[in-house]
Amino acid sequence: MATDVDVQYFSHLNGLTLGNNWGDLIRLLDKALVTGIDFTQITDASIDAQGDVHITLYAAHNAMLSQVVELTGFAPASFNQKYRIKGVPNTAQLILKPHITIAETSITTIGAGKLASLGYDIIFRDANDVKRVYRAKNPTAQHPFIRVDESLTSPDGTTGVYTSTYAKFAMVGLLEHMNHIDDYENPEILQLPFDPADPAKNWKITGTGSSVVRGWSRWYWAMSDLLVNNPRDMNSPAASNQGFTLSGSKDSFYLLNSVDNSLQFKDLKGCGLYHSSIDTSVIPNWFLMSVLVESGASSTARGTETGSPFGFGETRSRFIAPSYLPDNRLSNSALATPVVPDFESGGSNKTLFTASNVPALEIPFYDANRFLRGTLPVVCYAGKKGSSNTFTTPILADASMYLWESITSNYGGGIYFYLGELE
Repeated sequence: MATDVDVQYFSHLNGLTLGNNWGDLIRLLDKALVTGIDFTQITDASIDAQGDVHITLYAAHNAMLSQVVELTGFAPASFNQKYRIKGVPNTAQLILKPHITIAETSITTIGAGKLASLGYDIIFRDANDVKRVYRAKNPTAQHPFIRVDESLTSPDGTTGVYTSTYAKFAMVGLLEHMNHIDDYENPEILQLPFDPADPAKNWKITGTGSSVVRGWSRWYWAMSDLLVNNPRDMNSPAASNQGFTLSGSKDSFYLLNSVDNSLQFKDLKGCGLYHSSIDTSVIPNWFLMSVLVESGASSTARGTETGSPFGFGETRSRFIAPSYLPDNRLSNSALATPVVPDFESGGSNKTLFTASNVPALEIPFYDANRFLRGTLPVVCYAGKKGSSNTFTTPILADASMYLWESITSNYGGGIYFYLGELE
């Protein structure tokens, strides 16, 4: 069985930053989803008797255990593939486990390497560089167009103006088809979230000053206080770089990040395809984790139904999916509730599975119509605290690869990301 290389992760520990600046979220997504992170020159490379590839770099790599590396330009050509990082001897050396076993025993040409992206394309980008539409490479019909919008004004520039010093968040949604970056008003095209009476609802900016309402489905990355404390958008965030982990594949991904300098408190957001237990030919198997709210910048009414899975209560642990109504597919989005032992994943008070090394539980969920929809990929409920570390922590349990990360929780909680098997 080959080593899995489908799920990748990135962290602020890789040298990437998510700060208090407009554009920071889009730049991070461009790197993680689309381009990856190039290494400096590879000065030496060899393959050992176990079939692992050793590389030495000109400068520090900032890479971590179990990340996915892609090599190109090598000879023999069998070295040009993806690998898991199996060892990190020092800041300039890596030991790589190939996805496909390499028969050759020597390298004749040394090429280049990088931390591989999750496998997306930028389908559309705007002239002002504040909007993106991402989609998986070689998509199926179910793969959504993922629109991320950091615009601060309405299209006319006057009827809606969001002050640039306010909380930083992107308007985010999924669409089944797009012809251009602002193609979201067609009532015959399914979106998530979706209001059939107002297809543009998720992307509107109305009002000015403290009364401005910007978007509906929001990914926050810089605020004046923790999201669960419901700070006002009009309160300016302090300058800081956020701790984060972004993990996933071409099918789905999650961003877990702090919104201020309290690095142990991180809010989970994500989107993509879930593992469906019902037919997806009519209703796509999409999910979207975000803060779903329409409120003005002076309001503290935020995240009452969504926004903080899986460590801060049932209500905030909800997310959204398309309603499973095949006879009325263009219907309002449905709230989805995870099926978990409790809503304190990985808390310091967990005693559920203390005998297990890594009690990572797959998370099924159901919607407001009581349909059991399927399970979430990659992210796992933690049956006990996985580590005292509040940052990205790779864990190997037998041959299974996981990440531990802290989340917003009353009990110092956290979650696991399942990366696959190391063979």
